[in-house]
Amino acid sequence: MTDEIKDLQKGITKILVAIGKIETEIKQLGIMANKLDSTEKMAIEAMQSTKAAHKRLDELGVEITDLSKKAEDIKKEIEKRIDEDKRQGRDDKRWIVGTVLGAGAFIWKLIEIIAKGGRTM
Repeated sequence: MTDEIKDLQKGITKILVAIGKIETEIKQLGIMANKLDSTEKMAIEAMQSTKAAHKRLDELGVEITDLSKKAEDIKKEIEKRIDEDKRQGRDDKRWIVGTVLGAGAFIWKLIEIIAKGGRTM
């Protein structure tokens, strides 16, 4: 009977060791579950942050598009003003040339008149 008791004690010891291992594994599972919850929360926060960043990028994209359009409009306006200034400059040059030629013709006519002794045609 003593052998049976020893066998029972060995069996009980093995069972207790197995129960201890199971308890340890259960604790580890609990720790892992907590870590999983924390990881899930972090993933949700990261997703929300990503969505917010994407929204800001979209808004910036719209602003950049608007600014590009405004810059293009300003460029066209500047080019238009430059063309107008060039045309105005040509008109001014024509006026100056016309005035100089007119004044030259007038002076030439005066010289002819003076050379003829003050007589007009």
